[in-house]
Amino acid sequence: MNYYVSQGNDESEIARRYVNAVETRNRVALSLISDIIDHLEKLVTAYQRLKGMLAIDLIELTTSVPGQIYPSVNTIVQQTQDSLAEFSSQIVDKFTDYYEHHIDILVTNLVTSAKSILSYQFYFANIDVNDAESYDISDVIEIINSTGNTFCKDLDFIRDAINTGANFSTKLFLDRTCEDEEFGFCLRINVFVARMKRENNSDDIEELLRFYRRMKVSATNALKCAPMYGTFLTKVQTWLKLGLTMNSSLPLQPADRRYVLKELEDELQSLKAISRMFTEKSEVSSLVYVYTSSSGN
Repeated sequence: MNYYVSQGNDESEIARRYVNAVETRNRVALSLISDIIDHLEKLVTAYQRLKGMLAIDLIELTTSVPGQIYPSVNTIVQQTQDSLAEFSSQIVDKFTDYYEHHIDILVTNLVTSAKSILSYQFYFANIDVNDAESYDISDVIEIINSTGNTFCKDLDFIRDAINTGANFSTKLFLDRTCEDEEFGFCLRINVFVARMKRENNSDDIEELLRFYRRMKVSATNALKCAPMYGTFLTKVQTWLKLGLTMNSSLPLQPADRRYVLKELEDELQSLKAISRMFTEKSEVSSLVYVYTSSSGN
């Protein structure tokens, strides 16, 4: 080595390799470069092994775990689809059809009559019991009689439809706060109105106002309770439609995971290129040449 270094005019390939090797050794330990090359080669091998494993265990339907799971999932989804369709046709559709043809219009009428009662809130709120000129006792009695009786008749129609005409056991008022007791004024409205008409005494205005307040509470509850069963059926139909739509794309297809292998292949080629560039560097190749030549000797 000293000989070749001392011969400055020797431009042979061997001389250049030795000179490059000496310069490289002064900067980088030979063991470090060897470790880098070994690691690069092991990494390339690991990438290739990983690619093969993914192709078999993840992508290939006949050998991969996802491929074995999909048939079971398809079976479960198909059974779910069948159950939802049966539930819809045998139960929900019948409930909905009966409600729409027998009760829906009655609920609409009750809501209308309840709103009619509430439309007089401003009128009753402006009555001054100490000022007889602020109201007409006959008008007050007639408003209570007409709006109250219409409301109670509409309520009775719904009760009759549910109790006698329905071919299923259910209850219109699903909320426990919506009980029949809240509409108790209907039991005495005719007797009350008859007495008020007979007496026609302006001193009874406070009693009339109290009776209207009971009617107002009942009307408010009716607006909350009466549409509840229809709302419930609408929600069930929406849920069923969503469930049937989600399961209508059978059979399920495995997600395309091949892009994983494509990215892995790109990384592998990049790694090979880095390894090749590193080992082909003149300084590295010179040092490796020196190392292997010395080992051979």
